[in-house]
Amino acid sequence: MTYYFDDGKTFESKIEALQHSLKTRKNFRLYYFDEIFSSIDWSIEPIGSLEYHYQQQAQRIRDCYDRIILCYSGGHDSTNILETYFYNNIKLDKIVVVGALSQDSQFGADENHNGELYHNVFPYLKELGLEHITQVCDYTSLFDKVINFSVNNYGENWIDVIGTRLSPHNWFWRDIEKHVVPIEWRKQRVAIIFGKDKPNVVWSNNKFGFCFTDIVINNYGNIMKNENCDRINFYWDPNYPYALIKQLHVLKKAYEASIDIKDTDSIVYNLKNPLKFKSPKSPYNYLSLRDNFIISKKDSDVYKLYFNGLKYLYKKVGIQNQQIVYSKFYHV
Repeated sequence: MTYYFDDGKTFESKIEALQHSLKTRKNFRLYYFDEIFSSIDWSIEPIGSLEYHYQQQAQRIRDCYDRIILCYSGGHDSTNILETYFYNNIKLDKIVVVGALSQDSQFGADENHNGELYHNVFPYLKELGLEHITQVCDYTSLFDKVINFSVNNYGENWIDVIGTRLSPHNWFWRDIEKHVVPIEWRKQRVAIIFGKDKPNVVWSNNKFGFCFTDIVINNYGNIMKNENCDRINFYWDPNYPYALIKQLHVLKKAYEASIDIKDTDSIVYNLKNPLKFKSPKSPYNYLSLRDNFIISKKDSDVYKLYFNGLKYLYKKVGIQNQQIVYSKFYHV
């Protein structure tokens, strides 16, 4: 991703962009396929239902790739993708489920943020008969050795390449291809699908509109392509923008009709299997609930690498300056 200032100054590094912003007191924005999205008239609502556009995107990806892997978390976004493929008879080659499973309990308070896996993911995959194509990854098993992660090659500078989410599980996601793509698939075209993210209609300068955010685009390790593998953001995909634009128009009409919107999910998704559980959101960008296990590894190289990165960030720009960065505004 690229960050840019109005004077034409650009940075690949968010830390460098923040340093320049603090020095010049100028704001900057996220560049995210601006030419593609700017060529579309967002004020025109795409014809067809939301379900139609979800199906079109799912089929488009199926037609473009030899293998499709869905990262299924059990939240609304990825559950909607799972149901789109399953109920439209569009083949998935693999479903990947990731969590800090050895750090969590199936019952009780769910201190480590994996309740959606236990209560939503595993029962639903069993109900749909999809367990045979599912791979479950407990990434905590890798945290005994720092060499298990490619970020080790960057030293304290890992903080500048990992993206906008800094908790340790993003080290795993950065290397996801080597964990979930079989050797025999690696000369084929492989799509790894992520359910990022639900839309948010905003009111600005007397207009409804939308901005992309770097905290969504640059999460999960911040790698968009690896050899023959493409990481695809199902909803914010520049190759099929109509699902997102349709979502925004549906939300806009709900606001204009003064409909009581308890949450965006209830407007843009009509799940056949309503979620049984919703995990709590981590209050911090730095150490998520699911990654608290790293605190018990204070004598390890893993612990040192992680916290040396945070110290580096603090020295460069300060922890408090890790704000969300927005793209240009698209009028809906």
